[in-house]
Amino acid sequence: MSYATLLVTVGIIVGVYGLLAVGLNMHWGDTGLLNFAHAGFFAVGAYTSTILTTPGGDGLLAARVVSFDLPVVVGLVAATMLAAAFGVLIALTSVRLEGDYLAMVTLSAAEMIRLLITNEAWLTSGPQGINNIPRPMAGAFPINVGGFAAGYDLFYLALVLTILGMSYALFERLSGSPFGRVLHAVREDEDVPRALGKRTSMFKLKSFGLGAGIAGLAGGLWAHFFFAINPTMFLPALTFSVWAAVIIGGAGSYVGAIAGTVFIVGIRQVTRFLPNSVPFSGDLPFIRLIVIGIALIVVLYYRPQGLFGDRERLAAGQSMEGD
Repeated sequence: MSYATLLVTVGIIVGVYGLLAVGLNMHWGDTGLLNFAHAGFFAVGAYTSTILTTPGGDGLLAARVVSFDLPVVVGLVAATMLAAAFGVLIALTSVRLEGDYLAMVTLSAAEMIRLLITNEAWLTSGPQGINNIPRPMAGAFPINVGGFAAGYDLFYLALVLTILGMSYALFERLSGSPFGRVLHAVREDEDVPRALGKRTSMFKLKSFGLGAGIAGLAGGLWAHFFFAINPTMFLPALTFSVWAAVIIGGAGSYVGAIAGTVFIVGIRQVTRFLPNSVPFSGDLPFIRLIVIGIALIVVLYYRPQGLFGDRERLAAGQSMEGD
């Protein structure tokens, strides 16, 4: 694999993970919801789009009998909507919970989704996963422009980054709107907006749905780029990586969420391609986690609000502690 291809692939992964970080920042940064179900929403989106856009058939371990073979755009829209619906459904059962209790419920929900995917082979092909997932507009490439053959990966990178940019603009606007200001009030002290007559539970449901929907869209984009998916791609470690990105970038900042994603994905992906002659190359998975852990500690110690964090949020939290 050439360095150019590597950079484009890493850029696509950054874009997909950036969408996940934007969704999680809506939950935690804007609303203060401790959500650990993001890998589950990602999986719902990936499998929804895959099932809708691929034919069924016999596999090595099981036969998938549900298939639709629809256009990719239909799959991506459905992935977004169904993941949002799952987010609202989970929020309905846990919207009154806070802190550790909400974290446990959402983590359990994500694992339930992954186990359903693993065991319902008639729908998902089970642990063997689904292969040969179609790519949008794959037949239109390569395109020759002035003697330069534009590769499909470059097109997909542009597509993912465009969707990320549009999502950033939308969520940034929502954060600064009256809706976003109520979310911020819920984050700081839910009793205040409730005393002003706001139905805070409805705002939480909307926040969960929006963040889960963008995670579902990210899952669909992931599936259509990598051709194949299986349940092991959606382990809790995925959620914790996105959490690390949001914390390093700064909760409450969408720019920070994307910047943190660039750092986390850069550490995780670039080190995968280091040659075996590099010292301690066999221990790179552990070294990678150590580096990310050290970065988290340093950021939290010297800049608790994160690199681009919400200073207003940190000041409000300190004020409440002082009271």
